[in-house]
Amino acid sequence: RDLVDDTGSINLVAFNLDSYILPNKLFEGKSYEFNGLSIKTVDSIYKKLSHDFQLIVNKTTKTREITMTYKYHLTYNFTHLNEVENLPLNSIIDVNVKILRDYGTTTGITNGNSWTRREIHVSQDQVHMKLTLWNEQAKKIPTSIINKEIKLKNIKIDWFNGSRTLVGMPNTSMSIV
Repeated sequence: RDLVDDTGSINLVAFNLDSYILPNKLFEGKSYEFNGLSIKTVDSIYKKLSHDFQLIVNKTTKTREITMTYKYHLTYNFTHLNEVENLPLNSIIDVNVKILRDYGTTTGITNGNSWTRREIHVSQDQVHMKLTLWNEQAKKIPTSIINKEIKLKNIKIDWFNGSRTLVGMPNTSMSIV
């Protein structure tokens, strides 16, 4: 789960039995107080947010719903495409880019799980890059998106076929302008 407040967002991770119990206790749009969480640095391979730390649920963790006046507003911290080459792989960034080409949608099944992938070529001020969106994000895009602007929050910098690419994740937010 991704948790947000007025300072930003952080990932909440649960293992074993807690991973089955917690989703039934936390609901999107509600506010909660947590006690007994551990804090750990995030391995860049598993990173889903720009935050370098994550909260870990353990046997002593308690949670309760609270009333709070905080109202979440999606905010972007845009990174220019010309900066992507200098950032570490697996960095999580926000981008505002123009769609130059849509290579279409492909589907498949791997290890019994079905997937949908959409390959897009994007640019910003003459810098070009491949963007891959998966599953729900890939399905959300209308058929005609060439020359449209797209804002993406929490997109991952990856490496494929000798160059850096941008890859969507389950928590990537997307807005077509």
